[in-house]
Amino acid sequence: MSKPRELAVKKPVKLIFCGGFLGSGKTTALAALAKGLIRRGMRVGFITNDQSENLVDTIIVRQMLTDLDVPVEEVVKGCFCCKFDELIERIDKILAHDPAVLMGEPVGSCTDFVAAVANPIKIQYRDAFRFAPFSIMVDPERVRSLILNETQTDFPEDVAYLFGKQLEEADTIVLNKIDLLTAEESDRLLAALGDRYPGKKLRAITAKEGTGMDEWLDDLISSSPGANTVLSQIDYDRYANAEAVLGWLNAPVKLQAGQPFEAGQFMMSLATRLRDRFKIEKGDIGHLKFVLTSAGQSMWTNLTDLAAEPVTGGEKLDNLSRGTLIINARVRLEPEDLEIIVRNSLSNVASEMAIQSEIDDLQCFSPAYPDPPHIIRETVE
Repeated sequence: MSKPRELAVKKPVKLIFCGGFLGSGKTTALAALAKGLIRRGMRVGFITNDQSENLVDTIIVRQMLTDLDVPVEEVVKGCFCCKFDELIERIDKILAHDPAVLMGEPVGSCTDFVAAVANPIKIQYRDAFRFAPFSIMVDPERVRSLILNETQTDFPEDVAYLFGKQLEEADTIVLNKIDLLTAEESDRLLAALGDRYPGKKLRAITAKEGTGMDEWLDDLISSSPGANTVLSQIDYDRYANAEAVLGWLNAPVKLQAGQPFEAGQFMMSLATRLRDRFKIEKGDIGHLKFVLTSAGQSMWTNLTDLAAEPVTGGEKLDNLSRGTLIINARVRLEPEDLEIIVRNSLSNVASEMAIQSEIDDLQCFSPAYPDPPHIIRETVE
C-alpha cells in the first residue's frame, strides 16, 4: 500500500456511506439524512459517485441542500472502490470545511465496498475517521424480483448475484418506499430479508415522507462501529458481467424555444416515451433520471421500473424559453442501442413541443471491469 495522503483532521469525522442497487432512492434519502444532521447541529459534507461525468445526483443533492452550506464533491469515471485515491482527494477538499459528518453514496452497481474502501481507510487513517454502520438501501420491487423471484425481470442472474452481495456486506438493510406498500407487505419483505440475511439490522423507511428516518439516523450517529462485514468471497467475473449488461448513458442537453414550453410536460413526455421504447426492446431499467435546470432552479424526473410511472421532484419550474437538461440512463441494452433510442426520443419530443435540443458530450458505454487498487479481506476494527 502506497504512502497515504496526509489529511488535516482536527477530530475524528463520522463517515456515513449508504450503498444499494440503482433506483433504490439513495440520493433522496441521504439528502434527507443530511438535513436531519444539520437540524441536530452537525456540519455535513457530501460525496456522490458515478461511472461517468454529468451526474444528475450531484445536481439533486446541491438543490436539496441549497442554502445549508453543505460542500458537495463527486468522484466520476469509476466507483469509489476503483477510484480510491480520488475519493481521498475529494474527502480532503471537504475536510477544509471542518465537517462533523461526511456522507457518501457509492454508485449503484458497486459492491465489495468494505474490503475495497472501508478497510483501507480504517488502516491508513485510523485516527481520522469513524465509520457509521454501513447501510444498503433496497427498493421493494427489486427484493421481489432479484431476491424472492416473485416477479418477472429481464435482468440476468449475475445482476441478482451483485444485488445479493450488496446485501451480504451491509450492517443495516434499509427497505425504502414503504409508502407504496401495505403494512403487511412491508413486514413480509422485512421478514424475508431477515431470513435470507440473518444478523442484519433492518429498517423500513420512506425518504419522501420521513417515515423511519429519525430512527435510522439515530443508528447512524450512535457509537456503534460500522463497515465491519467483509465479503468472504466474491466472483469478480460475475460482478463485472452484472455491470456490463447495462448501457450507461450520461448526456447534457441545451434546450431553447421561441415560445415558452411547460417544463414538467416536457420531462414527463420524454420519460414515458423512453419507457415505452425500452419496453419494446425488453430493456429493464436500472434507473432513468433527468434534471432540468433554469435560472439556478432544478426539477427532476426519475423512473426505476418499466411498469411504473415517472416521478417528479425539486422545484416546480414554470414555462421556460431555455434550460439545461442532464440525462442519466442505466438500462439493460447495448450502449449503441441505448444511445439511438435516447437521441431519437429526445428529438421527437422536442420537435413535438417546438423546442430546439442540442446534445453536448453524450457518453454511452458499459462499465469497465472493476479493478480496486486495495482489497483487504480481514476484519478491521
